[in-house]
Order: sequence, then structure tokens, then C-alpha cells
Amino acid sequence: MFWLGKSVEVVPSEGGKSDKKREKINLSPLEVLILAQLRSRELRNNGEPVGQYGYEMIQDLNKLFAGSWEAKSGTIYPILSKLEGKKQMIVGSRKKSPLGPVKKVYNLLERGRKAIDEIILHNFEGDLDFILQYLNLISPFLIKIDEKDQNDEIFSKLTTIPARVANIGLEKPKTLIDQTLRRKKLEALQESFKLSLQNIEEEINKSNV
Repeated sequence: MFWLGKSVEVVPSEGGKSDKKREKINLSPLEVLILAQLRSRELRNNGEPVGQYGYEMIQDLNKLFAGSWEAKSGTIYPILSKLEGKKQMIVGSRKKSPLGPVKKVYNLLERGRKAIDEIILHNFEGDLDFILQYLNLISPFLIKIDEKDQNDEIFSKLTTIPARVANIGLEKPKTLIDQTLRRKKLEALQESFKLSLQNIEEEINKSNV
């Protein structure tokens, strides 16, 4: 779980002989997010490398954090430099940007690709469970809010999370990969909502007894 502020230890599979020395790699939470962002862009491009400028990365990270934290060049560029140099996870090549001047475009190296694949695949279910448990953890804090309107607004945001998840699934697909995933997500959401609505109805009926 990369948002807990702990480094993540990854052992990328190097293939070849079973006795080949394996290396543990420590990645910070922001390093994991940067690698995941680059990898996601690749996967949406049928696995073909597609680079990203540093300023684009900062914009996407700020969209991801949604105001809870602000990514700035003074924080992100040193991390990119470390991932490129010491950790050899990415490579930067200079290209003319849409803004005019020549800037670095960052791509994953195979080492970084294997590392982020292992992190996401091994932690995916646990990360989702953590999000749900965290939301349950902070719910009681609503009683500490004195203003009723503000209390109702926050409570409404918490209870509309399932609908917001559905809206993500309804987003217009950008690539053929997104189009394929979109149908799978919508079918899974449909089944999940059916079961949830059934459980909610049963609980409401119990409370009316």
C-alpha cells in the first residue's frame, strides 16, 4: 500500500537460471505513482512505450490527488532524476515539446516495468480493501462537525461513492483498451450494485420492524 508513506520492496523477476541473483528495490510512494502512471499509459497503448513530459506528469498527478496534495516541479523532477539515474527504472530523452522548448520525455525501462507490474498485481486487492476501511474509519468524524449543512454535504459525498465509481466506468473510452475494459467494468458494477441494493433493502426492512 504505497500511500502509507512506506517504501515498497520489489523483487523483479529476471528470468533465466533459478540461482540467478535477485535484487530488492525500495520505492517511495511517489516513485510508485510515477511508475504506475507511465505503465498505465503503455497498457492503454497496447503495451507499446509512450513517453510523458515532466510537466504533463505533474498535471496528471495533481488530477489524481484532487487537491489533497500538490505536486510541484521542485518535488517531482528530483524523483524523476533518481528513477533515471540511481534506480535505472526510467529513461529520459530530449524532444521538442508542444509548448515549444526542448524537454525530456520519460519512458519506462524494463527494470521499472517489471517492478511496477509486481507491485500493482501483488497489492491490488489489499489496496482496494484499505480504501474501503479508511472510509469507514473516518465516518465517525462527521459528528465533530458543528454546522449541519457541512455535515450533510460530507455525509452525502461518502454515501455517493458507489455512484462516483460507476461514473468512472461510464467515462468515454479514449483507446481500444479502455473500450474493452469499460464493458467489463460496467458488467461487474451491475452485478455488484444488484447485490448491494438487495442487502440495503433487507437492512431497511429490518430497521422498520
